[in-house]
Amino acid sequence: MKTAPATRMSWLRMRRRSDVLLAVIDIGVALAVCRGAYALRFEDVIVPASLRGHYRVGSVLVAIAWAALARSSGMYDRSALRRGRSNLANSFQAALVVGVSTVVVNATVLDGELSRAWIGLVVLGLLLGGIASRRLIRAARRGLVPLNLALERYVLVGTGAEGRRLRADLTRASGAPFRIVGVLAEDLPPESLAAEARRLRVDGLIVPSELLAESDVARLATAVSGSGIDVLLAPGLGGLDLRVSSIAVLHGMPLLRTAGLAPRRRAQRARPTGTAKRGVAILGTRGVPANYGGFETFAEALALRLAEAGTPVTVYCRSHYATQRDSWRGIRLVVLPTLRTKYLDTVVHTLLSALHVVLRSRIREVVLCNAANAPVLLLLRLARRRVVLNVDGLEWRRGKWGVAGRAWYRLGEWLSVRLASVVVTDAEAVRTYYRVRHDTDTVMIPYGAETLRRGSPPPPAELAVRPDTYALYVSRWEAENNPVLVAAAHASAGVGMRLVMLGHATYDTEIEGRVRSAAVEDAVIAGAMFGDAYRGLQSNARCYIHATEVGGTHPALIEALAAGNLCLVLDTPENREVVGEHGRYFADEAELAELLRWADVLPARELARWRRRARDYAARRYSWASITDQYRELLGA
Repeated sequence: MKTAPATRMSWLRMRRRSDVLLAVIDIGVALAVCRGAYALRFEDVIVPASLRGHYRVGSVLVAIAWAALARSSGMYDRSALRRGRSNLANSFQAALVVGVSTVVVNATVLDGELSRAWIGLVVLGLLLGGIASRRLIRAARRGLVPLNLALERYVLVGTGAEGRRLRADLTRASGAPFRIVGVLAEDLPPESLAAEARRLRVDGLIVPSELLAESDVARLATAVSGSGIDVLLAPGLGGLDLRVSSIAVLHGMPLLRTAGLAPRRRAQRARPTGTAKRGVAILGTRGVPANYGGFETFAEALALRLAEAGTPVTVYCRSHYATQRDSWRGIRLVVLPTLRTKYLDTVVHTLLSALHVVLRSRIREVVLCNAANAPVLLLLRLARRRVVLNVDGLEWRRGKWGVAGRAWYRLGEWLSVRLASVVVTDAEAVRTYYRVRHDTDTVMIPYGAETLRRGSPPPPAELAVRPDTYALYVSRWEAENNPVLVAAAHASAGVGMRLVMLGHATYDTEIEGRVRSAAVEDAVIAGAMFGDAYRGLQSNARCYIHATEVGGTHPALIEALAAGNLCLVLDTPENREVVGEHGRYFADEAELAELLRWADVLPARELARWRRRARDYAARRYSWASITDQYRELLGA
């Protein structure tokens, strides 16, 4: 009862900018309905000017009343704007009240001058217009984001590492049709959380499942029931094996439909046909020898081992990255041009590669990398090619992509699960996403790494670093890989270890300057390195820093484990899945600085124990030989 004064007449207040938009839409719909009803009622009839004036005034009053009653009936609630929600009852209620009020005003004030047929047509039009307008808004909700008109507002529960990680996941990429407007402490009782949610007038509470017990979640859901506030659980890794996706009603009996346990689409839709002896084509990378990133390392390792086993392999290379022509170590190379732009580089080259496979080769088995290349699946499948697609991580979550880039990646996901012969993911967390988001199972095959002997080869002489005296960071310099955080944490740690940073900025022209500003003077910023120079740095580092937020299995992290490195890892579900208990985790700059101080003074015996465990673990789980065997089985090679 204490909340009643605060909520009384709250429907008259426009609490969000989007409420104004909804009011404008409702007034526009009502005026259009009144005008249409007038045209239908008086078609080919001359109406006196005084009566036309009454209809104009009546139309304005109906429009204002419709906007107010639509709000009071719940059509402005964010739950009414979500997919799957029917607004029939709300629209009917508002239209009926408008109709009754108009009839009463017409009889008592206007002496029945307004046509009852017109009133009936207006009520019917408002009912249909209310339903149609909300359906249109639901369909176009993402189009409102650039206008700063987010339709939903949420508050996050959790001020610790889990809450910070979840907030970063939800807000990393711009363009989401919602806002996180606050963070509440997880130690508040459920009733207090519910009271805060009501005070903030949010549409839901987002709770990491590991923070609250099931009984507390049930209490929280009970406390907010009837207020239109959702309680949304964010499950941890592996927590989606059995989740309720919707409710089915069979003969009056409500039944819970589960998701994740048995996906509707299988991971492997087409079995090997025995045509791998004609060859295997690898598309969607920059090419081999690897000189860029994870997919190139994967393509090189897979192609070399397939070739060694006697399977003809063709790798398609981009002309501006290729360092070899025609062939390399038994691998046939096809070098093709592309458009060197952020958005077109990958997709244009992959399209040309797919056309070459279809028109110029007899290859039937194709390994396609990256979900962004999924549109070429239609061409390959129509040409009767069997395609094993490695979708990579959830690239659309990266902040570097604008609206067009994210839309393209989401389209790629949608096409991947419908057209690929086999869908492969490189992490269980990504596999879980596909199982729940797309109702599709995938084959989970991680990346691999070669085990390196400590100290061999030595670090590159030109960098002037000695074994066991430096911390190594390897990544492309993008916001989600946190190179600035790493440089700043090392500077604030004040340790004797030097910092060696490998990588470069591909698209962000400002981040390199920020890294150099944050790093200490003697930090080694060496750009990208490959081959023996890279292996020498991995096998001689005192510790390895991994700060990547987005993606599945990152090759450099596996290579660090295989080199026997002590790994200091940003705490994300994907990174925990890769490293397990064989590394130490941090959530922010301060925690990384503390780990660097710990690693700097770690006794030699304990450091050797960490290294041995990491190396043995990588040899068991991330052997390129076993991973290649899994791909050979998928390809029938």
